[in-house]
Amino acid sequence: MSASSTSSILNLTKTIIGSGMLAIPFAYKQDGIFTGVLLTILSFLMTSIGLYFFILVADFISFVEKNPKEQVSFESMCKLVYGEKNYKKNSIIFNLPMFLQCFGVCLSYLVLIGGIFHTLVPKFETYVYILLTTVVIIPLCFLPKLDNLKYSSMLGLGFICYISLFIISEIFIDSSLPIWNKDILEYGINWLTISSIKECLSSFSILIFAFTASMNILPIFNESADRSLKNIRKVIIVSVGASCGLFIVLGLIGYLSFGKYTDIQGNILLNYHNKFVTNCCLSFTVLVSFPLMFYPLRMCTNSLIDSFEMYFKNNSIEETQPLVSENDSTSVFMSENRFKMITIFNLVLIYSLSLLVKDFTLVLALVGGIAATAISFILPGFILWKVFTLEKYEVEIRQYTKNKGLLVAMSKILIIFGFLIMILSVYSTLTK
Repeated sequence: MSASSTSSILNLTKTIIGSGMLAIPFAYKQDGIFTGVLLTILSFLMTSIGLYFFILVADFISFVEKNPKEQVSFESMCKLVYGEKNYKKNSIIFNLPMFLQCFGVCLSYLVLIGGIFHTLVPKFETYVYILLTTVVIIPLCFLPKLDNLKYSSMLGLGFICYISLFIISEIFIDSSLPIWNKDILEYGINWLTISSIKECLSSFSILIFAFTASMNILPIFNESADRSLKNIRKVIIVSVGASCGLFIVLGLIGYLSFGKYTDIQGNILLNYHNKFVTNCCLSFTVLVSFPLMFYPLRMCTNSLIDSFEMYFKNNSIEETQPLVSENDSTSVFMSENRFKMITIFNLVLIYSLSLLVKDFTLVLALVGGIAATAISFILPGFILWKVFTLEKYEVEIRQYTKNKGLLVAMSKILIIFGFLIMILSVYSTLTK
């Protein structure tokens, strides 16, 4: 069964909206309100362009193959660029940053949940709460299709709405908040001045992390009942635009509620007094978000295994059978045994590391600076540039679009932007 536009919007929106939004008030404190809002809008625009570039290439592949239901993956994009013989080896440059992003997000989710419940109920150690999440996470991670998660996405968005309303309402209800202190309002709000260039760049990587959704854009495209560019463009604009609006509102209210003289936490909810129910809702939101990140993680892991086999073995890759029927357009092409083994391997590795990592904001900043910039800006720009300059498809490209020159120029700008942000944000995070 194909996914409706509503289902696609829900899954893409829930992919974007997660734990990263709770660090935005912290970012606004570092950047100042004007710079923070400006960087949020910039992240929205550049992320939308990156997602749309992926979709353009995916649609072009369907056009070349003359199959409107062609199942497109990062591997098939790599095949288009490098050819049948070399694509397996070269697909590492596509799948590795995607793997790091998804893995980092899943790791940050468990660290966040453990930290929240340990703060609320210190009776038990953090690792106890992390291990308890397996009851919900493991069954959801074994579902084979992204569309199977639409109901959990709806539940997660419901929790997000509650959390958002809580943060917004607290500014009017809680008279003990620093915002009601005249001195804080007069001297404690940073409107224009940034803390430092390093802090600004580090917080920018947190914003980029919060907007990242490239890992699920192709599954959403593949499963969509209407795969026209017009419909997918609507899905992107609605999902990323709604997320941007929510991020700005929560960032402003979260920061304005406390001012720059307050130690604003990486999880803004920890700054509030009435936080038990809200943090429980956040934890459940993160729980249902985890499988949305785990789905592309599994696909990337499968592709990386194939690539490494090509590097270290001189024999051909064993052909795998689809997990579900070939008549199903949303088939996941890996054997059932490999599906289970990859799922178990990644879950064990993520849970093991989550028991060691303690700093939530550091994970966000590093993953945002390295992996998120790569898959949000560098990869979509690189893929579109390479595909739309292929000589062997020159005729098809002319038939497909009249804006080749503009698209190629924009792709180069996106690549340069991505590399600059990656280098500067990682440097600032590690040296601040």
